[in-house]
Amino acid sequence: MPQTQNKPESVWLENEPYIRKICTYKLSSHPHEIEDAVQEVALAYFDTVQKGTELREPKKWLTVVASNVIKDVYQRLSTETRRLVPVDEEAVQSLPAPEEPEEIPESVLLQCKSTFLASLTEDERTLFRLRFVKRMKLKTIAQKMGISEGNVKLRIFRLKRKAKKYVDDWSENYL
Repeated sequence: MPQTQNKPESVWLENEPYIRKICTYKLSSHPHEIEDAVQEVALAYFDTVQKGTELREPKKWLTVVASNVIKDVYQRLSTETRRLVPVDEEAVQSLPAPEEPEEIPESVLLQCKSTFLASLTEDERTLFRLRFVKRMKLKTIAQKMGISEGNVKLRIFRLKRKAKKYVDDWSENYL
């Protein structure tokens, strides 16, 4: 008789040792997580079967679910480890204070901005005004300019890149 015809409990009991072996092998450095992982796979299996989903190859399906559960466990452990790293307060206190950046006069910044805007094409200035001054949504800008949203995104990306290069070049010359 094919495996799909078996009762869900017997299918699980038949495959549980294999799933446990996978979890034990993959989580050997975290033995306290093995039983939870096996239980999560079992819960996923019984939830799926209860919903009426027919599993043609339950062993393969269970293997994929076990792999996903194991990935989730490692991701969770990684996140917890990052949160639990202690901070050495003395080491932090001994770090030198960051240097205060030189204050750039507002008139100089306005001159930089106006020369940058003057360097733009008419379409780029329009896009700059609509997106960064009027804060319009991409869809609205696309309609106003008669182009696709994708094209608007691309133009904004290029405009930001151009602005970054301009400011970098300008700051080298100014500072």
